[in-house]
Amino acid sequence: MMNLIIIGAGASGLAAASRLIERGLDPTKITILEAENRIGGRIFTVPHGSSVIEIGAQWVHGKEGNVVYPLAAAAGETWNDIFTLESTGHANDVNMAYTDGRKISQAQLKEFKKILESIYDDSKRELPQWKKSLGEYYENKYGELLDQGFLSSMDRMTAMDLLDWAQRAQNIEDGADDWKETYGVESLNYFVEEDYTTVWKRGYSVLFDILMKNVPKTSNGLKLSLSDRIKLNSPVNLIRWNSGQVQVVCSHQTYYADMVLVTCSLGVLKDRADKLFTPLLPEKKRRAIEALGYGTVNKIFLEFSKPWWTSEWGGVNFITDPAKATGEWEDRVLGFSTVRGQPNILIGWITGSAARQFETRSEAEVLLKCSALLRRAVGADFAYEEPTRMIRSLWQSNPYFCGSYSFRSKKSIEFDVCPSDLAEPVADSNGSLRLLFAGEATHDHRYSTVHAAVETGWREADRIMEFVKETKFSAKL
Repeated sequence: MMNLIIIGAGASGLAAASRLIERGLDPTKITILEAENRIGGRIFTVPHGSSVIEIGAQWVHGKEGNVVYPLAAAAGETWNDIFTLESTGHANDVNMAYTDGRKISQAQLKEFKKILESIYDDSKRELPQWKKSLGEYYENKYGELLDQGFLSSMDRMTAMDLLDWAQRAQNIEDGADDWKETYGVESLNYFVEEDYTTVWKRGYSVLFDILMKNVPKTSNGLKLSLSDRIKLNSPVNLIRWNSGQVQVVCSHQTYYADMVLVTCSLGVLKDRADKLFTPLLPEKKRRAIEALGYGTVNKIFLEFSKPWWTSEWGGVNFITDPAKATGEWEDRVLGFSTVRGQPNILIGWITGSAARQFETRSEAEVLLKCSALLRRAVGADFAYEEPTRMIRSLWQSNPYFCGSYSFRSKKSIEFDVCPSDLAEPVADSNGSLRLLFAGEATHDHRYSTVHAAVETGWREADRIMEFVKETKFSAKL
């Protein structure tokens, strides 16, 4: 009987495990090694008050072509009244202001959004011929439209400050440090079939209950049918894969398997793939690990004793005046918005090098500086009150993630690699399949999403089952 080790108990690893069991693999032949003290990976739902907050993944992107949506909808676990990205700064009830309190008027904001929509529409036609970065495309188009007088409600300096906010917002969507790192035409390879977006009623971790047929939700997903096969607090130190059975070395134990499915983040592979695998992975895969983009996006939750804002106010985006920029992380905070189900909490976003710098700062500093930004931006609109607590994500400094999610970089074009190169399975010197790879970064089109993680977990589970049918393992299933 074939033995399988799955590295990572996130969406991809648990999707693969559930698929394998559904297709007839004996659960006792599966071992799932999880470095953290919880399942979920970059899905990290935390109970808070009468609801939850999502430290990690938050949205279900689209209905059509999204394998997660029908699972969630069938279980009645999604809200049906959400059609835009709440809590991001893109909602219509979110204002814009400089961090010194100067406001962007609704007329200016409407004009700015209109020009961005025009550029986005043009990009679908023009990017296939564009050989530079996504950022260069937007900056070039924006400059052309400014020259043609498309923004009549503001001066050019204000228009450029708004474009800087648009870059920060795009970098949060992509996971890039700078939108000039994202290759223009390759951004079209990322797609969801529609703009519809929703969230989970009880948190994204419900997905694991659904995958493992454990609905209604109990114990935050830990009472799974595979729970006795999940080894928490088991970081992998070494994988020896070219000497018969694969050896997976953890601090407390060495495991042996015929095949290993690797579902750790691209960030972890970038950080230590050459130390993790012996012998080294094939050159093409190592090039893919190096060149595919992977960045850091963090969330900042500010909690207040009570809301000082009205129900009509959805938040405020921060515009940075270059002349007053400090060069510190706080210059790059996107803004703060309201959070569904959490009436006393506002959420902020930060990405790139600023997000990494932010992780090195104390909670006291982050709380103080975020409150100061928000107070100045709100100005006299409300009777502002100081937050009582701050909660944040720290994805980069966590050694078991080393960041947030992947994107198609300019470097991947220069290296002539794509996600399918990362997904390619690896055989040993005898031609036996030993290493498989899944996770959002291995999906050619839906990278950075949870449904990409689930799809690729299923993909590799199907690959494993086809392999065992074609080999000596088939007689022993």
